[in-house]
Amino acid sequence: MFKVRANLRSEIARDYLNYLWWVVEPILFMGVYYIVFGILLKQGTDNFIPFLLIGLTAWQWFANALTHSSTSIFNAQGIMRHIKINKIFFPLVTVFQDTIKNLIVFSLLLLFCVLYGLPVTIFWCFLPLLLIIQCLLVIGTCVLFSGLVPFFPDLRFMLNSGLFLLMCLSGVFFDIDRTFIPQHSVYVYLNPMAGLLKNYRLILLDGQPPDWGYLVLVGFGSLLLVICASWLVNRFNHLYLRAIQ
Repeated sequence: MFKVRANLRSEIARDYLNYLWWVVEPILFMGVYYIVFGILLKQGTDNFIPFLLIGLTAWQWFANALTHSSTSIFNAQGIMRHIKINKIFFPLVTVFQDTIKNLIVFSLLLLFCVLYGLPVTIFWCFLPLLLIIQCLLVIGTCVLFSGLVPFFPDLRFMLNSGLFLLMCLSGVFFDIDRTFIPQHSVYVYLNPMAGLLKNYRLILLDGQPPDWGYLVLVGFGSLLLVICASWLVNRFNHLYLRAIQ
């Protein structure tokens, strides 16, 4: 946690807005997408503004953490030459940094939902569970990619394109159930981010309980991913410095 705090302080020290930039940056990002999809293309649904903000808030956590952490081991060769350290440390630090920033943005999202007039229901109590499940998914994915990039450096260049495609298939900008015919939408939800976005919206937009069966499957799969990815990094822990060189 000391390394996380040090990195966060170093990050904001370079900017005039300091901690405010963690809020301003996602707001600007969301504003651009709202103008494009909500105004210019007119692809919105009912309550499109909170619909879009919910999707972007959850998606940006996943995308930013994966983008930042994927090269964390690859870029740490200087430290690895001087300090013997378990390589899983590097992606975990990056994930926790982005998670802390996302929790701030998510808190502002909840405040916006209240001010917007969305009903605050008892089902909001299940939001921490969704955050924990997504956190497991983020950790597992980030550790896996950070462990693979040193051996397959080309993954760095493929990641952005893959994330853009995944974002389009996750229903960030549109309601999957209205866009795809039912037979196809079932397969879309094999993408765990699509299902998580749907469950966030079920709670915040519709005032309904989440899909418990789906969350159990995603939670179990994410936990399994964390275990397998951690095993992979630990298994090849002694080979990373040699692979990078």
